[in-house]
Amino acid sequence: MIELKIFENGKSHVIETKPGETLLTILQKHGYSVYAPCGGRGTCGKCLINIKDKGHVLSCTYYPEKNIEVILPGKVESTILTGQTDCLEDLQLDINNAGYLTGNPYGAAVDIGTTTVVLYFLDMLTGKIEKISSFLNPQNIYGADVITRIGYCQEYENSLKELQMAVVNEINRSLDDFTKEVKCTPENLEKLVFVGNTNMLHILLGEYPVSMALAPFTQKFIDTQTKTGNQSELNVNANAGIVTLPCISAYVGADIVAGLAALKVSHKNYLFIDIGTNGEIALVKGKEIYTCATAAGPTFEGANISCGMAAVSGAIASFTGNNHYRMIGNAGPVGICGSGIIDIMAYLVKNRLVDESGLLHETFIIHKKNNIRVTQDDIREIQLAKSTVYSGIKTLLNVVGLSFTSVEALFIAGGFGNYINIHSALLIGLLSYEIKDKIYPVGNSTGIGALQYLKSDFFKKKSDTIIKQYHYTELSDLDEFTTEFALNMNFNQYV
Repeated sequence: MIELKIFENGKSHVIETKPGETLLTILQKHGYSVYAPCGGRGTCGKCLINIKDKGHVLSCTYYPEKNIEVILPGKVESTILTGQTDCLEDLQLDINNAGYLTGNPYGAAVDIGTTTVVLYFLDMLTGKIEKISSFLNPQNIYGADVITRIGYCQEYENSLKELQMAVVNEINRSLDDFTKEVKCTPENLEKLVFVGNTNMLHILLGEYPVSMALAPFTQKFIDTQTKTGNQSELNVNANAGIVTLPCISAYVGADIVAGLAALKVSHKNYLFIDIGTNGEIALVKGKEIYTCATAAGPTFEGANISCGMAAVSGAIASFTGNNHYRMIGNAGPVGICGSGIIDIMAYLVKNRLVDESGLLHETFIIHKKNNIRVTQDDIREIQLAKSTVYSGIKTLLNVVGLSFTSVEALFIAGGFGNYINIHSALLIGLLSYEIKDKIYPVGNSTGIGALQYLKSDFFKKKSDTIIKQYHYTELSDLDEFTTEFALNMNFNQYV
């Protein structure tokens, strides 16, 4: 017998079971509700469960073989998963058996985020998601945001290769782990689809990105790039197809294209935003798509904050008051991730511990023993980031001739969007109260989009259509954006 220690909503319970059953089956047998809309067939990728010291696994394909600790999704995570099902495409696999190189082909959809890299492994014969894995982008040692990393490329000899191989080597480790787990070889990895912001894709392909940091912000490519395995440093079949989705501009990348194409909506006018180190914004008005980007910086991903960290185990992800907070995973508090920062900021504003100008009366202690706190410098970073995003949204609406009230929905994506408390985001002025009942978190729509591209030619056509419909606005060229940015720094209009 093996023991599973189950953590759910702050409580724990131990169950005993025999090896040989999936984690999903075990949990369902013992009365635990796990979201699995495909019925456990492995095609939806929604039954994610966090295993201590291993990370997230698909419970329908994971077979416990020893004692483990299982952290079930909280209400927020469950809501995100439901939202993904309601709002995002889940297409059937195109059957193309004759086109494969081996008898046991696999593919991978890879979302290269500035902070986190996520891989979705797909059985190309059945459409079953075999594994989802992730790791922190190792390029962060060269800078928390794309501008810093571009600066590193500019400053040091061979630095582009260094940055490229930092992420490629980690991707290869994930690829190798997968082939060992399913008992295949790199030859069976026949197709890889990559998404990410334009800078990340340039670095991945070894293209010099420095021109994107200098006006007029030009890039080497924005269209789909196609290579073979032997043209890359990846541990895959030499003739494997390596594809990057198209981008829109230097700062609106394939992540936005994939996310937009993944949406299944009937609205005429809607917003789609992905808030990370770069706030990418798309406004759909009928058949036209208007885009812009804001330099939000890495604040919402935990960087530039004194006790900030990525959304990993031990990060405070939500906060409702002194000694009332929730961490990611079954771990003690180590720091604060983006969603926790928003909650804490909202608490400070609501309780007048920060005035309308952003003045913090004294350093706010969250966990004395671990010295987790929020400082005045942290508040200023948050003000800059939230004003940048809000002002970018408002300016783009004005350019297009729409108002917040005419927007039918706002879809918020990305790792930050996975955990964000909408009420807190409204309270600090990151989002507008005028659309408070129309906001839908959709999680990693970028990764889901890459997965759909891997599965379906229909999705490829959908993403190509987006490229034909977009209009890009460079906010730095607009005096209106500068004015909005200054006006939206304070908190008084939101309290």
